[in-house]
Amino acid sequence: MVRIDHVDVTVGTFQLHDIVLDIADREYFVVLGPTGAGKTVLLECIAGLTPPRRGRVWLGGRDVTALPPEQRRVGYLPQDYALFPHLTVRENLAFGLMVRGREDDIPASVDRYAGLLGIGALLERLPAKLSGGEKQRVALGRALAIDPEIVLLDEPLSALDVATRERISDELRRIHDSTGMTTLHICHNFDETLRLADRVALVNQGRVVQVGTPEDLLRRPRSLFAAEFVRSENILRGHADGAAGAGRVRVGEVVLAVAKAPAGPVWVTLRPDDIEVLPPEATPAAANAFPATVEAVETRADGYALHTRGALALTAFVSRPQARDLAVEPGRRLALVLPPNCLNAFPAAD
Repeated sequence: MVRIDHVDVTVGTFQLHDIVLDIADREYFVVLGPTGAGKTVLLECIAGLTPPRRGRVWLGGRDVTALPPEQRRVGYLPQDYALFPHLTVRENLAFGLMVRGREDDIPASVDRYAGLLGIGALLERLPAKLSGGEKQRVALGRALAIDPEIVLLDEPLSALDVATRERISDELRRIHDSTGMTTLHICHNFDETLRLADRVALVNQGRVVQVGTPEDLLRRPRSLFAAEFVRSENILRGHADGAAGAGRVRVGEVVLAVAKAPAGPVWVTLRPDDIEVLPPEATPAAANAFPATVEAVETRADGYALHTRGALALTAFVSRPQARDLAVEPGRRLALVLPPNCLNAFPAAD
């Protein structure tokens, strides 16, 4: 549905460099990255608001690089929602169809999206009388009402509180699934990405760093930036000897068995919830099994993070029932097992 073909964009002193992306029909695709990474510039380029200096933009098999926004069949929801303050909710929903000369479609479209978004009771209100969540729904309805080929969402949840953000994100996914529209959503929150995305592109400093499923990015980051951005927590510097694909990495005085590793200097990452935590007397005679001592216990929403020291300094996760069974507290000795297939190794060039 969307092809970004070696696109460069310059806005002031900022540049997008050689962006290549392919987004499938009906896919919920998230562009993720820190503030200033270039996410909004990319979205504006796709929408036709910011022209590329080099490269091509394709939508639905059409080269739209030179087309103005109104000819691209793109629904765009800017970060500030940009509702017209002097128009009612009904008029805001109808605006895109009206400027495209599709007045006959307005009644059915307004009724459809007002019902889908649960804003039918708000149609005669002005934006000043709406809550943040209601404004978000109206802005989304306006973007959808033109029956776009793709919906572009610019940080649509960033201004909402946590509870509202989770509820609206679930609604976004439901609306996406029910309409079948291709969705491109940009954000800086990885938890939001996990909740919504089929695939994700991580961007930084105007470049695409990694593209894959959220699970790929979570458990198999391919750069130090990606590992830190998704909070891998256990990030170890080591050296893999032998040919590429060798299964052993030396980290200090410890040799770790890994599923595969490129030869030479590497970073190794491991999610805390992939570490098996056992009582010390149950330490198995297996690869990557180490005694450890709990230094600190950090409370999290669904359990505890155990910050440990031993042959390696590691953070492991346990559920509340596990914590009770293991009697975890600072000073408690435990055994940690690091499954080789959960250890992710990549070159340490960066």
